[in-house]
Amino acid sequence: MDMKKSKRFLLGLAAIYWALVLMIYAVAHEQFHYTAVTSDALSPIASIGELVDGMEVRQRMTVPADRMDSLDIMAGTYGRANTGVLRMVLTDEAGAVVGQGTAELGMFLEGKYTTVPLEQPVEDRRGEKLTLTLTTEGCASGNALTLYFGNTITAGRFDIAQTVPQDELYTVNGETGTGKLCIKMNGIQVLSFYRWYWPIMCVLFAMACAYVLSCLKQAQQGKNNPIVLLCTTYSRYGFLIRQLVSRDFKAKYKRSALGMAWSFLNPLLTMAVQYIVFSTLFKSDTPNYPVYLLSGIVFFSFFSEAVSMGMTSVTGNASLIKKVYMPKYIYPVSRILSSLVNFGLAIIPLFLVMLVTGTAFTPALLLLIFDVLCLLGFVTGMVLLLSTAMTFFQDTQFLWGVVSMMWMYLTPLFYTENIIPQKLLVFYHMNPMYQYITFARVCIISGASPAPTAYLWCVVSSVAVLLLGILTFKHHQDKFALYL
Repeated sequence: MDMKKSKRFLLGLAAIYWALVLMIYAVAHEQFHYTAVTSDALSPIASIGELVDGMEVRQRMTVPADRMDSLDIMAGTYGRANTGVLRMVLTDEAGAVVGQGTAELGMFLEGKYTTVPLEQPVEDRRGEKLTLTLTTEGCASGNALTLYFGNTITAGRFDIAQTVPQDELYTVNGETGTGKLCIKMNGIQVLSFYRWYWPIMCVLFAMACAYVLSCLKQAQQGKNNPIVLLCTTYSRYGFLIRQLVSRDFKAKYKRSALGMAWSFLNPLLTMAVQYIVFSTLFKSDTPNYPVYLLSGIVFFSFFSEAVSMGMTSVTGNASLIKKVYMPKYIYPVSRILSSLVNFGLAIIPLFLVMLVTGTAFTPALLLLIFDVLCLLGFVTGMVLLLSTAMTFFQDTQFLWGVVSMMWMYLTPLFYTENIIPQKLLVFYHMNPMYQYITFARVCIISGASPAPTAYLWCVVSSVAVLLLGILTFKHHQDKFALYL
């Protein structure tokens, strides 16, 4: 091992680590401080009639966040541009006013939730029950809103029946109704993650430094270890890996008239077909559906292509493995890097579609670097696992064809998760590809950082599968030559 090159390489990795840490905090520090919270949306089943002057509608509601700044109210307008004012007042158990707001009736849309801001946010009332009182001014019959009520929570295309406590039923002039008003409370939940971000990053870096120093000390004693292996790969086999990547990339487009233009066309053509099917025939109403669809296709295609190519990397290079000695992990790594090049080219059409659809280019796009690195770790682990299995069990590639198809349909590429029953969402979210693709969509479409838990999910799934793949491959690689 060339110690000079190795130290330069390790210092480069340390610089990349801190650059990534600083970038994430610079872009996502607001989301590390707080997150938006909205109470459950109710499905309307009936209305209470027109809310005219002299009527008083009350509803007890539980505050869902540390700070509440607005309410969403569903009302019926009968298609009219009603005039007048809706007043809302929030009081606590003692009857003291803690918040209030007004809204012109002309801003309400038929059967839609309309946001009504509070004059002053309601602070430090999370979990407390407040009483909402609604009245109007300047409203007579034929010129007033109709408030909806229900007793089921909307979960995508499913409604979940709720048992409404007696004290949470709405009242009209003191008379108790049969459900809850279709009103959502919007607020902000304060997070404490920002306090732990820097200590966690510093501790991780200190642990990594201690491990590297220990490995370098062992290297001076002639002992092999993962850090020695990593540095040796960089210093001794870097050129070979570049040649293998170049070979795989050229072989993919050999005798193709359009060549690497297919890296651009494949995701675009796939998106076009699925867009026509799911937005026209199935009436998909997902906002910014072209970007939503293409982002899922690009990320999942990288995963599928890298695993499919990488799982045959050992068996496909059997002649070289038997004749020339070199670390066997180089073959799957070169296939992964080849697919990564294709992925980088496929990102360009995604940015073009963002430009055409008017999607904003925000600093949150920088967070895709973190997402791609986690996805790369996950893909590497999967390739090491499946290339090992493929060496001993040739039917692995056929089984993977079925598994990858099932995996694709279990990942929200062309549909949204709101069609999944609520009770299955917990298992659905355990799909690592769901986490990586959802992370990317939040950055691209929403222009914001995902919640801190999204970072944790990505890191844990990536590291766990990567370590499992490395250990499996290392344990069995000495037997590969006997089965090739």
